[in-house]
Amino acid sequence: MEGAFSRRGFLGTAGAAAAGVSAGSTGTVAAAGAHREPPEGRSVRPGDPRYRTLGQGFNQRWRSNPAYIRLVVDEADAVGELNRALDHGLRPTVRGGGHCYEGFVDNDGGVILDLGMMRGVAAATDKFGHPTYCVEGGATNWDVYTTLFRAYAVTLPAGSCYSVGAGGHICGGGFGLLSRRHGLTVDHLVQVDVVTVRGGTAVVTRAHRDDGEGSPEADLFWAHTGGGGGNFGVVLRYHFAVGVPKPPPRVWLSSVAWPWGELVKRPGDFETLVRNFGAFMAEHSGPQEPTYQGLFAILKLTHRSNGNVVLVSQWDGDDPAPLDAFLAAVERGMATRSVVQTHSAGGLFLPYPEKRRQLPWFQATMTLNPSGDNQRGKYKSAYHREPFSRAQIATFWDWLVRDVEGVDLTKTLVQIDSYGCRINTRGPEETAVPQRDSIMKLQYQTYWTDEAQDADHLAYLGGLYRDVYRETGGVPEIDTATDGAYVNYPDVDLGTADQPDPAYQRLYYKGNYPRLQRTKAYWDGAGVFHHAQSITLPGA
Repeated sequence: MEGAFSRRGFLGTAGAAAAGVSAGSTGTVAAAGAHREPPEGRSVRPGDPRYRTLGQGFNQRWRSNPAYIRLVVDEADAVGELNRALDHGLRPTVRGGGHCYEGFVDNDGGVILDLGMMRGVAAATDKFGHPTYCVEGGATNWDVYTTLFRAYAVTLPAGSCYSVGAGGHICGGGFGLLSRRHGLTVDHLVQVDVVTVRGGTAVVTRAHRDDGEGSPEADLFWAHTGGGGGNFGVVLRYHFAVGVPKPPPRVWLSSVAWPWGELVKRPGDFETLVRNFGAFMAEHSGPQEPTYQGLFAILKLTHRSNGNVVLVSQWDGDDPAPLDAFLAAVERGMATRSVVQTHSAGGLFLPYPEKRRQLPWFQATMTLNPSGDNQRGKYKSAYHREPFSRAQIATFWDWLVRDVEGVDLTKTLVQIDSYGCRINTRGPEETAVPQRDSIMKLQYQTYWTDEAQDADHLAYLGGLYRDVYRETGGVPEIDTATDGAYVNYPDVDLGTADQPDPAYQRLYYKGNYPRLQRTKAYWDGAGVFHHAQSITLPGA
């Protein structure tokens, strides 16, 4: 999930239009002012006091030294700055103001198009004149939630981290606490407005889900329903159908923990806990699940030094009985009893003395925000279609009780998110997100502040991940008990675009990759937009 206890997001793409914009009626148009010089103050160059800050990502492992950073403010500016970069032979990368797990925005000597100032969220119309909700690519999740809820009493089933940029979050799929009931964010998308490069010139294309089947515009729209950021152009805005979800009036939140001090005395309880959680998700995550579509749960298998294994849950029903039954099912057979978790266990916690508490949805969403501090981080991911094997649970245990001398692992964990239900009502080719029959989504995370510990943290997380999936070559292989990895949790250990047959192409995209390549060839045949895990051109 682009949510709990993680620094979310991918490569943000963004753009601009004033609140309440109309998408216009044309499919591909060149914006005015394509080669104008920038007004003073919007191009941040070395020596500017903003340069170091705007050249560094949320993940402090990444720092860039571009020729300049452009603070884009509207559609014409986005087109003009992209043309200007092309005219000067400068490579563009795009940041929507959110997060990036890897250094995909880094661009020494090039131009970073920073579109985080473009944060409009408003009622609008698509290119066919139909009413929509428009989200500019520089908006954050919190911009989206506050505006849609306050102005229109609706929301998107997106992630819980406030500061994630919508530009990259959405085009990677968009997954959050309401997704089991309402599907992925891209399942509600109807149009995307993108600055692409055609014939060496930047133009704006408005790609709609109702564009003719097999048309280039239809492919471009589809590619933005899970193809990931930074691949095809600069996303100016997303349009969503007016039938996006209405949030529940109230939700129940629960946060319970099992102390590591007790679990190490009873290793069998750890196995029981993880097995029970996986079994419950296997039983209650089908497309037509009758009871638990409104449950979202996160089991955080923290390193022993953290102090507690934690289960955080949100239940959108008014009656808490199903939530209580779920909590009992997860704990069944354990001698170690859960305690109420009232302090931080690595980012996401509920500061309440009760096992569960009911809150208005909007306040609950604020409570669950886990964006956290700026620090150094590394991440890996996996989709699971079946409960965990005994060997996998044993591997979790072996690594999470292991100490590394001189290395602080208190912010290291395996986060297990519930998945499935309405997400799994779509076919694998219907959107660019192919993982449509999984029951859990895992995120492996470690955080630290001392650069001298980089190698130790990378080695630890890499070893844990490879060991969990050793029976499938050290990765969560597709179409087995697992089903690949999540493009919005990018991990360059899965290969890079300059390597032959890198694993990320298969693990992120499965059988959808050839269509993404064909779309790339049409809309960005010169490879203007690229990063370490780009969609590659056919034959590359």
